[in-house]
Amino acid sequence: PQDGKRSQEEGDKEERQKKFTKLFMKSLRGKSLTHEEREFLENPEFRAMSGKNEEDGGILIPEDISRTIKELKREQLHQLEQYVTVEPVATRSGSRMLEKNGDMTPFLDIEEMENIPETDQPKFTKLSYTITDYAGLLPLSNTLLQDTDQAIMTYVAKWFVKKSVATRNSLILAILDGLKKVEFKGLDDIKKTLNVTLDTAISAGAIIMTNQDGFNYLDQLKDADGKYLLKDIPSEPTNKMLFGRRVVVISNKVLKTKAGKAPVIVGDLKEAVILFDRQQQSIAYTNLAAGSFETNTTKVRAIEREDVVAWDKEAVVYGQLSISE
Repeated sequence: PQDGKRSQEEGDKEERQKKFTKLFMKSLRGKSLTHEEREFLENPEFRAMSGKNEEDGGILIPEDISRTIKELKREQLHQLEQYVTVEPVATRSGSRMLEKNGDMTPFLDIEEMENIPETDQPKFTKLSYTITDYAGLLPLSNTLLQDTDQAIMTYVAKWFVKKSVATRNSLILAILDGLKKVEFKGLDDIKKTLNVTLDTAISAGAIIMTNQDGFNYLDQLKDADGKYLLKDIPSEPTNKMLFGRRVVVISNKVLKTKAGKAPVIVGDLKEAVILFDRQQQSIAYTNLAAGSFETNTTKVRAIEREDVVAWDKEAVVYGQLSISE
């Protein structure tokens, strides 16, 4: 009986989602909705509230588009959020109590001691977050809006993914750029960072992130036998590793070389950076304002909500490698 009730609820939810998507697309095309349809579309189940003075933050993206966005995002090779810790949150602001990997203490045998000594207590630190809305405008031609629902949803999803990845990359790199810069004169400095500077627990999960200039420099280095130092990752022939760590390459346009020095960021970014994800992607649109009427377009304003904060600054070293000859 319980399984039957659950499947009935899931079926009802699926039907509501289908109806929501249908009305969402009808509204997006500028077609008038009945009072009942508008009430359904603006139901709290689907309405995204911004949390700021209870103002309307747009209409939540239908699950169909949201699912497509997630699938397309997984295909993006250069999304940095895959290398940091992503913490889903349900509120606009709050905090988490976190324990740094380098300070991790083991469990103790409480059968042998009644109280855990104060010196062995885990070191938890409070990390606060405040979610910010990030938005962009996408003009949809009214000829495109005459296409199929699937074509429009895919078009919007692809654009949303590109904007989302660019936004989150920018926020993550801004945190890293705020770190103290260290001079790397050559490979020995990278090796020493992995062997000594970083805690062993951090070094084990480290990556080596650089830009195209830094990668080009490293990719041309050879050992005494004339073999290239960068090795292929067996399961990923197009990706490389150095000293057993993955090399992540970022565009020169995003991660810039300055004064002949390429950035080489070494460490475990999952310990260094936390991305608090509000998991609310929403859309607002108009075919009247923002120049839409004059250009025969519908303007879509897409919004996503997140906060990116520094966690353990000792988990990463921002090196500057001299690459000028």
